[in-house]
Amino acid sequence: MRLVWFDDEQAPYREPVLVELAARCDFRALFLFADEPERRMAYRPHPGYASEVLGVRRLPRVGPLRALDSYQGVPSRAMLRRVLEADVVVVLTWAQLAVVATVLAARRRRVPYVVLSESTLDSRRVAGGPVDRVRRWILGGAGAVVVPGPAARDAVLADGVAPDRVVETVNAVDHAVFAERPRALRAGRDAGGEHRFVVVGQLIARKNVAALLTAFAALDGALRLDVVGDGVEAGALRARATELGIADRVTFHGFLDERDVAAVLAETHTLVLPSTEEVYGFTAVEARTAGLQVVVSEVAGVAASLTGADGVWTVVPDVEGIRAGLEAARRAWTGWRETVPDDAGSPARTAVDLLAAAEIALRR
Repeated sequence: MRLVWFDDEQAPYREPVLVELAARCDFRALFLFADEPERRMAYRPHPGYASEVLGVRRLPRVGPLRALDSYQGVPSRAMLRRVLEADVVVVLTWAQLAVVATVLAARRRRVPYVVLSESTLDSRRVAGGPVDRVRRWILGGAGAVVVPGPAARDAVLADGVAPDRVVETVNAVDHAVFAERPRALRAGRDAGGEHRFVVVGQLIARKNVAALLTAFAALDGALRLDVVGDGVEAGALRARATELGIADRVTFHGFLDERDVAAVLAETHTLVLPSTEEVYGFTAVEARTAGLQVVVSEVAGVAASLTGADGVWTVVPDVEGIRAGLEAARRAWTGWRETVPDDAGSPARTAVDLLAAAEIALRR
């Protein structure tokens, strides 16, 4: 099978799955852009799979486009020809001009496509009108839709996708980085002492780090908070920590690559994902893979997969909800988990599920 993976940019956290796909089929990964400035993603060839940057023109995120999470690419005939040189195309988003053009061309040329859809009903900003119709049209025409958990599954079923075309998988985590590395770094380390919370992500409004700082400041005792990431709110959040009198207990690390994130996870105890809007929430799965506890916002897509799991507290993403989650996690701490939980999916599992979806698409 000739399989093409079509995404906006080369995301490091996706790469273990791409390597697994390349080991199982005739595989290419194609990316619209060479970089993504806000998340500091930059393309570089990977020895484990064939890839290239299509280099389409990127529209500036101004006016209405500022509300979108990703840059829009202007499709070209050359781009469409390259993407559709495949038996099946896997697309990672529907909210992209280049993807809409690709789906139109794929339908005309009878090239089946699979959508990897992570959004949930809670994470949707638009539930009607033209945008909703585009989403339903793209999902409805897909040969199969792959979802990373029950919340995303419910969303695509609500959009009218037939159950027999939905393949449920897990969002895979690189176990070499997030399972093996943290355990090696903390080998022999005492799990006691002051409790350390950590948040990882862009410092932007929807990540809700300001509410986390306020909740953290309300706790008694010798506690610490590590903030990993950067963004437009970085300066305001540092000022807020000073205003709350916790600047000496909060460490702002700035942007870190995956291996350095894993090193921070090796020293911390509970990851907090306090977002007011979160399509999925990879950091929660990475933290559980590393053996940490997790406090997760109930609106995050990953929450439906983790609710009720050992060492997980699902909370309302306001100051009181977050504070209660932090307090419960601190009191429950007994040490890092030594085994990797079942919900921390392997890249091999995700690759197998994507190929199963591609087979469903080919049979339609």
